[in-house]
Amino acid sequence: MSRLRELAGAAWRLLPHLPLAAALLVADQLARRRPGKRRTARGAALRGVSVIVPERGTPDLLAETLAALEAALAPLSEPTQVIVVVNGAAREDYAALLQRWPGYDWQFHAAALGYNGAIEAGLRAARHGWSYLLNSDMRLAEDALAQLLPYRHAQVFAITSQIFFVDSTRRREETGWSDFHINPDFAEVYERDPGATRVARGNLYPGGGSSLCRTEVLRRYVADSRDYSPFYWEDADWGIRAWSEGWELVFCPASHAHHHHRGTVRRYFDEAEVARVIKRNELLFDLRHRWTRRHPLRTLDRLLRLDAPSRRELRGIGLAWRAFRSRLATERARQCGLRFERITKDYWYGPAPQGEQPRPRVILVTPFALFPPAHGGARRIAELVTRLSQQVDFFLLGDEASLYGAASEPWLQHFRGAQLLEGRGDRAGEPPLDFPARLRRHAWPGLRAELATRIAQFQPDIVQVEFMELVELADMHTAQQRWLLCLHDVYVSAQGDGADDALQRAAIARYDAVVVCSDEDAALLAPQPASLIGNGAIDRRAGYTPSPDGLLLFMGPFRYAQNRSGILAFIEQAWPALRAEFPQLRLRILGGVESAAVAEQDARLRQPGIELVSAFVDPAPHLAECSLSINPQMDIRGSSIKLIESLLAGRVCASTADGARGFAAAGLQGLRSSSDIAGMAATIAPLLRDSALRHTLECADTDILENFTWDAMAARQREVYRTLCPESTP
Repeated sequence: MSRLRELAGAAWRLLPHLPLAAALLVADQLARRRPGKRRTARGAALRGVSVIVPERGTPDLLAETLAALEAALAPLSEPTQVIVVVNGAAREDYAALLQRWPGYDWQFHAAALGYNGAIEAGLRAARHGWSYLLNSDMRLAEDALAQLLPYRHAQVFAITSQIFFVDSTRRREETGWSDFHINPDFAEVYERDPGATRVARGNLYPGGGSSLCRTEVLRRYVADSRDYSPFYWEDADWGIRAWSEGWELVFCPASHAHHHHRGTVRRYFDEAEVARVIKRNELLFDLRHRWTRRHPLRTLDRLLRLDAPSRRELRGIGLAWRAFRSRLATERARQCGLRFERITKDYWYGPAPQGEQPRPRVILVTPFALFPPAHGGARRIAELVTRLSQQVDFFLLGDEASLYGAASEPWLQHFRGAQLLEGRGDRAGEPPLDFPARLRRHAWPGLRAELATRIAQFQPDIVQVEFMELVELADMHTAQQRWLLCLHDVYVSAQGDGADDALQRAAIARYDAVVVCSDEDAALLAPQPASLIGNGAIDRRAGYTPSPDGLLLFMGPFRYAQNRSGILAFIEQAWPALRAEFPQLRLRILGGVESAAVAEQDARLRQPGIELVSAFVDPAPHLAECSLSINPQMDIRGSSIKLIESLLAGRVCASTADGARGFAAAGLQGLRSSSDIAGMAATIAPLLRDSALRHTLECADTDILENFTWDAMAARQREVYRTLCPESTP
């Protein structure tokens, strides 16, 4: 009987919430059956900033806030407005502040409006396209607002400043960089510690006390978040709605705000009421966005366990309708591939140039991790993008997200935006795929879907596809963009008559332009036209010093199979003869991270005289210390960056004929070739015996090498862009 009475009581308590229950069930079913397409948002380029300061009963703190705000507004060269929304406090308490800042828009409301209500009142008076929400106990750094403005990209809804406590001894649980923990029991959000990061990152939601938002979009979100009144969880709701609608949110660590943290809420509400409202609003957030991923009936069971005032506040047709719309949008976004748990990890942002003419917009798509550059293809992309990013707006769509981190920041800052993916399905130990399967694996559905979204959002002039592995993305080509394929290696066979060759040629032919890295690769593609943009290097000749004796250098990350097999063959076939003649000779191998595991299994890499560096390192100091570099490669395509990098550092490179691909016909005296790896010993030995000869060769190719710098290659790349989209080039 007691169980029946309990069930009857639960049914009775649920009765007022039937509209809400129906809303949740219908939203979930509709999202699964009709997920629609991924939404993309793109706003106009708006100028002008309205600052909204909600205030209740802290005129002393407000004076400090407005003084800091005045300094932060001074550097801005566009219209500004300050709106102070005083609510639940007497006007006479602010007489001195009114006299000090008469040009600000002051509102006085006798009743307490709550946070959402105060923001809504301020937004009604906002005149400009962007509104900065500033708590009355927050101090902006002088450049805080100026640091945010370059991130007002077309796809961005809000940019949040980094928060520090005025009391530096406090633990940093409030930073402005918002994220969440996956928790099946309740919605759990928190703020990440950004550490020393300087690059702007994806943000789950905009902190309500220190964020710049699009005014019109924020008006709509605030109107729909009245259910959270009087405080807490509103800003989290705005963020999830924005992401679900196709907007993006940015955390800008270079914009600093300092929080005095005198809790206004707890001065007007007792602890029990604060705890009650927080619990109610956490559940409301879960109801609106299915954050715990619970079945609706289980979430409703949580509702029935709330206190009577909270249950009463979570009912009504209007609340049910708003929950339905929010939940449907969020669930559809998930169904279409939006992963909220990846937002702070996979979204990176660079600043937009201010006051310039439109620039070409290029989406660069790559199947391999690029930064920090751990292989030749990544080095090539990094150097070209770095040199062109002042003239071109680059957007990156990249795979292998887990390989990016804080060390990637110096390169990612050259992109207006970067989104990183993970999940193409590679499995450790699986046998090699045949060529068609390999192409399908790399151009996986998740990458294709995200590329379609990014094209709709960024509206690029050029889609630049890197590496042959993504060649089949050509079937997404439409007339709205020009498509450029950059081939680091051409896999078409010399005979050109196999099934794999036909597959490649058919896909390549769908591109508007093709770039190759060597004349030899261009010949393989004939009669398909291709632009030659060879591999280059940083010109280090200005700091040249003659090479010392006693050290050979191999700069070959083991991630590339030809590097690994080439150096192992050199150790077997050429190293013994050299070591016999020069007992003190050392061989240093810059093998990258992957080389450590190889060395554990292969004793050839652990013998005397061999030094293995199993990390990503700057090659410059190693080049300075070496006598010459070696390039023992066979059966490669493209061309070898390590070869030209050595010559432009004033070091002779001893290479196989295959390894000299792309440079053999240039007449470079510092390049010494042999027909095979075993023959390299006879090429290297005279250079070790005769340092005078070696030093002469190190300085012999001054005029020719000018054509092989990264600056020269970037100029060629820029010309390809001009040819494809002359109307987009300033």
